[in-house]
Amino acid sequence: MMSRISRFAAVTVSVAALFAGATLAEAQTRELRYADFGPDRGTRAEAIKWMDAQMRERSGGALGLDVTWGDTLLGAKNAIDGVGNGVADLASVVPVYEPGKLTAWRVSDVRQIADEYVGMMATYELMTQNEGASANFAEQGVQYIANFTTGPTQLLSREPITTLAELDGKKIRATGNFGKSFEANGAAAVSMSQPDVYQALSTGTIDGTAAYAYVIDSYKQYEVASNLTTIDMGQNLGWGIVMNARSWSSLTPEQQTMMTELGRDVTLYLAQKMYESRTEIMQKLREGIDGNTIAEHEGDEGMKKALIDSAEEAGMSWLQGAKDQGLDADGLLAAFDEAVVKYKNDLEAQGYPWAKQ
Repeated sequence: MMSRISRFAAVTVSVAALFAGATLAEAQTRELRYADFGPDRGTRAEAIKWMDAQMRERSGGALGLDVTWGDTLLGAKNAIDGVGNGVADLASVVPVYEPGKLTAWRVSDVRQIADEYVGMMATYELMTQNEGASANFAEQGVQYIANFTTGPTQLLSREPITTLAELDGKKIRATGNFGKSFEANGAAAVSMSQPDVYQALSTGTIDGTAAYAYVIDSYKQYEVASNLTTIDMGQNLGWGIVMNARSWSSLTPEQQTMMTELGRDVTLYLAQKMYESRTEIMQKLREGIDGNTIAEHEGDEGMKKALIDSAEEAGMSWLQGAKDQGLDADGLLAAFDEAVVKYKNDLEAQGYPWAKQ
């Protein structure tokens, strides 16, 4: 019979082996460098952290992410080049900030789609199944992984703006196709970063801003502008996660399959979180935050249609630029429109997939 000392020694050896095994497993985890130019907060950051946790779980601890936030590793204007050159294994990228790169992705910003699920899943499907899009990513030395979104664009203003007549002459913070749309409909588009919008609204430098729910909340813009007009101008969908092509090739076939499935799940996860976040934020604004409440207005159909039509017309300038790069722009746009119809029909018939859980 084993003595007490022998049993103690056996237990000690077992515990030591257990800790050694855990340490060895941790040492064997390959942490892929991820560069994100944004802060370590908000819904998008939450999705990246969820991706890391899921990657570790689904790979049995073999893969994980080492995330660098802010502009420390790569900024918004050099992220595509950086991840393509291997500065990071994965990165959050925005093609509009790096003209001429990943142009196929920007097809998703031509149309004005207000629903997160429809827009994100249609974009994901196109980027993963269209040969022209895949080739465009390969040219930059990257692999498409997942999609992000800003959520739908509305109009936050100091005074109510619900008609084209009320919009005329107003100074509105807006960029890209949104800015061109406001300009085409009588407003003066002003370009500035989100951190500057609060002060500009407060002083009257601008009369309003093309805004997203999470931006109104996180930058506390509700303190200086109390009118929110529904215009549903759509989302910025041409951005998300890409992976260095060499890093992708270094994965096992099983890991590549896992990453493909995870990329779709991350896209769907973020669509749900952005939808829920928008809904929750709007409810908070209605009820009031620190004594500040938002008055909601519905833009009249004439204004909404004019702004949406002008934004899509501005977006069509993408077409010629894509053709100049040798892309089948007409085919990409037709395929994207088809995917949008598919997911709109799916939503109407079955509702949001997360509502079934």
